[in-house]
Amino acid sequence: MSAKKILFIILFCYSFAANAQKLQISTSKNELKNIESILLQEKNFGTDTTALKEYLSPLNKITKYQSIYKGLLANGFSNYYTSRNKTSENYYLNSIQKAKTSHNISLEIWAKLNYINYLYFYRDYIKLTPFLLEIMENLEPLRAEQIINADETYKRIGWILHTFGDYKKSLHYLKLAEKQAVKNTSEYASIINSIGLNYLYIQDYKMATYYLNETAKISSQIHDDVRYAKALGDLAMVSQHKGDFEKAITYLKKDIQISEQNKSDQNTMYASILLAEVLLKNNQIEEAFDFLNKAENIAVTKSYFKKSELEIIKLKLQILKLKNSTENELNLRRRMVAIEESLENEDGDEAINQANWIIEKNNYQESIDEAKNKYEKTLKKFYLIIATMVFSILLLVFVYFLKKYKDRQLQYEEKVKALESEKVKIEQKAHEDLESQIEYLKEKNIQIKNLKKEIENIEKSSFYYLEKRKGKLSNLLQSHLMTELEWNAFEREFEKECSKFYILLNQDFPEMSEPDKRLLLLQKLDFSNNEIAELLEITNESVKESKEKLKETLGDKFKLLFGRFY
Repeated sequence: MSAKKILFIILFCYSFAANAQKLQISTSKNELKNIESILLQEKNFGTDTTALKEYLSPLNKITKYQSIYKGLLANGFSNYYTSRNKTSENYYLNSIQKAKTSHNISLEIWAKLNYINYLYFYRDYIKLTPFLLEIMENLEPLRAEQIINADETYKRIGWILHTFGDYKKSLHYLKLAEKQAVKNTSEYASIINSIGLNYLYIQDYKMATYYLNETAKISSQIHDDVRYAKALGDLAMVSQHKGDFEKAITYLKKDIQISEQNKSDQNTMYASILLAEVLLKNNQIEEAFDFLNKAENIAVTKSYFKKSELEIIKLKLQILKLKNSTENELNLRRRMVAIEESLENEDGDEAINQANWIIEKNNYQESIDEAKNKYEKTLKKFYLIIATMVFSILLLVFVYFLKKYKDRQLQYEEKVKALESEKVKIEQKAHEDLESQIEYLKEKNIQIKNLKKEIENIEKSSFYYLEKRKGKLSNLLQSHLMTELEWNAFEREFEKECSKFYILLNQDFPEMSEPDKRLLLLQKLDFSNNEIAELLEITNESVKESKEKLKETLGDKFKLLFGRFY
């Protein structure tokens, strides 16, 4: 072959490759379809950011597509860094700003959701929430045909709401996505899979099973092996909730096998953790430990798998406790503390994320209402200047007192939340023996005293009207009082540890009332009069009187119970 022919072939191949990498911009009259066509051509250039910019450059030359140019550049740099980075952040925010100036609400929704996907991937739930709320409000009046990639938009919102635990609203958006998605595709399978998971979390196992089986069926038909594996893993969760551990184990082992064959490390990790949990419940401790090691080997490779690594460590510590072993426990606990500290401000615990979601949602709704009020009041200025001046003065006074009211309300709510959090902490502890029961009662006593003190202080402060109207502290105090179930649990543990005393009390003194019996049990454990009074919901003086009456009533029998009275 001649040199000219070889040169021609090389130039032809180069020209073909260059054209293959050229982004095509449609000139259809349907602008929304043009944008969707552009987005379908998004490519991952890995570390070649020069090629990325060259590929996207045609978009930058057209004003109406500059928002898309910035947004896709942001995605490209996110792929390049594989972590949060300032370059991507700047491009995402620039993309949103460009979309706003274009006055194209559909494009603005896309730009914000594109940024949300980035924040969601790196678990910054707090930062993404205001953008999500804006999108949800903007979507409200729009029809599906007015939204860029409507099925993807609805699906993404549904996923995020599921993460925040808002399962009913998540279902609303996912079912909108289901209507828009093309049937028998991977996209459709992922949507109905998410619907099934939401039904699982609201404990509608029948609907959950139906949707997850449909996911598995469609995934198998279209040969989407990874989606099929995920569906099996989710069906395993349904079986686990129903108590069918053997079936759950079978599903999960199949899930892991398929995920490994398809090199889906993330799904392999998730399924291995879930399998370890089920095996642990089924008393297959050694096998559970092996699968945790498999999951850990994947979790340590990515910074955004820290939450999964924390879950793995906690399960390993649980296994060590069951085995009465301390091997590697110190290292595991050190790593656990380090991960918890690093997750504190980014991927915190689910309850914290949900709390932040609610707070952000309420605050944002208040800002919307306030903005609407100001807008309506501004319009009235054109009708009568003098009336507006008077109105403005009144408004300033109103805003001033409203701010003071909100500040007080916020302080009040924060105080209530702090006390509620303390209550949750002690109630979450295990009360498996008498020692832990005593500790629980002591802590409960301290909290009751603190609450009473707070209520006394608040009655003397400017917050009193809030407590009088809402009564949250009083309700919290009531919730601290011992229930019959708690007393029964306490008595069971007392009977185990002090069986002779308990048998003597019941057999020799059957006439004794339940309150007197509880008083004697607490006295036996060296609870002070003040502590007994708080737990029995009586005064300190009543405790002393009850003791004296018991001493008189029981007479010499009393010595069988106590060597001394106080």
